[in-house]
Amino acid sequence: MKLNQRKKRAVKEAVVDTIIGTLIMAPLNYIVIWVCLEVLSFNALQIAIATTTTLFLIAVIRKAYVRLYFEKRYESNRDTI
Repeated sequence: MKLNQRKKRAVKEAVVDTIIGTLIMAPLNYIVIWVCLEVLSFNALQIAIATTTTLFLIAVIRKAYVRLYFEKRYESNRDTI
């Protein structure tokens, strides 16, 4: 595979992952902050720790699934050639 094709695939994967991440994280961030403020009465430090931890864990899971999806797609394209 040419380097240029690898770069295009990498950029496409990064854009898709970032769009999915934004769609998940924006509402999730709001929900976590709301729960921390209204339900748990957290202070600023506790909210920062809760949101960072939650968003980090979701991002790792999301990234793994996106990566596996694209890897499977690339492998199936290689098999048809």
